[in-house]
This record gives sequence, C-alpha cells and structure tokens, in this order.
Amino acid sequence: MKLIEQILKCERCPELVANRKSIVVGEGPVPCPIVFLGEAPGKEEDRTGIPFNGRSGDILNSCAYQAGLQRGTDFHILNTLKCRPPDNRNPKPHELQNCQDFLVQQISAVNPKIIMAMGRYAMAFVLHAMPEKTPVLKNVGKVVSYDKNIVALLTYHPAFLSRNQHPEIRAAFIKHLKLVKRISNGEVSDEEMSKMLSSDTRK
Repeated sequence: MKLIEQILKCERCPELVANRKSIVVGEGPVPCPIVFLGEAPGKEEDRTGIPFNGRSGDILNSCAYQAGLQRGTDFHILNTLKCRPPDNRNPKPHELQNCQDFLVQQISAVNPKIIMAMGRYAMAFVLHAMPEKTPVLKNVGKVVSYDKNIVALLTYHPAFLSRNQHPEIRAAFIKHLKLVKRISNGEVSDEEMSKMLSSDTRK
C-alpha cells in the first residue's frame, strides 16, 4: 500500500478518528528542497484538508512571499500530526508516536535539504526530544542536524506571530525564511554552515 493511502486509512488514535473531518496529509512538490514542519491541523485545516489554511497559513504565506518563497512551488508543508486534536488541545505523546513513522517516511520521500521546524512540537521532532523539555525561545534561530544530508532551522510557529504582533518577531521569522532559502539554494558556505551547526542544542 502506498504511503498516502496508508495515512488516509489510519485509525491509530481513536479520539482523533472520532473527531476529525479530514486527514491533513501535507502539501507541496515532491521532491522539494524545503519542508515547513508545523504542529497539527486546526479548525480550517480539518475542514478543508489543507495544511496551514487559516490565520497561521495567511501569516506563513505572507512572510514566505516577503522572503522570496512561493507556496505550491518552493516548499512542502507537513505537520507532526495529521489529524486535529479536539478543541485544538496539545498533541498527546502517543498521538505523536503514532504519526511519527508517517512523518519520517514523508520527509524521506520529499528529500529536502532543510526542514524549517516551526514551534515546540516540530522542534522536539527534529531534536528527538520530548516537547515539554524543548524550550522554544531558547532554540529559536538555531540550525541543527536532522539527518546526515538534512539540516533543520528552529523557529517560531506562525500562530505565535498571530498572538504576538511585535515587528521584531515577524522580522526574525522572515530572516529565518531567507536563511532557509539560502541554504536550500546552496548559497551557504561550508564554513558558515559549520559555525551554525556548532550551536546544535544536542551537543
């Protein structure tokens, strides 16, 4: 069975299955040099089946455009969960675990150069850490190794920008997007990349 078919038939999490309207698989070209990784579908994503389709999606699209990135052609969007948690509660550990192998396989299929990990749960995934032990503000802006051929940039979730409409936060997010674009285009030297990776939070 193909991966997408497996995801669309998944019933591993009874509470999510009972409440979901859609399984939000992801969106974007395959292969693709950039993956944007978020947390879980919200109300609009659950309604439409399209990731980042609500307020957070508007912010992501706008900031990406300012950084010279176009949705639909320049990046692939995934979430740590494919189904919306009821009332937008936080994902539970067993739900993240149940979805993890799908996410790993999707990333392998997309074969990016860089993952932009947005928010606590995306950061925890690329750091192989527990979300409750992953401080967002401490990690924002860091570049870490995800796999031997893939790096990850840790940044804010667009929902944080919606709740905290400070110009400096949006400016930092756009700066991160521009760095992601440079890395994906091979415009970052080995020396510069080595310096960024030297601050890897797992070392």
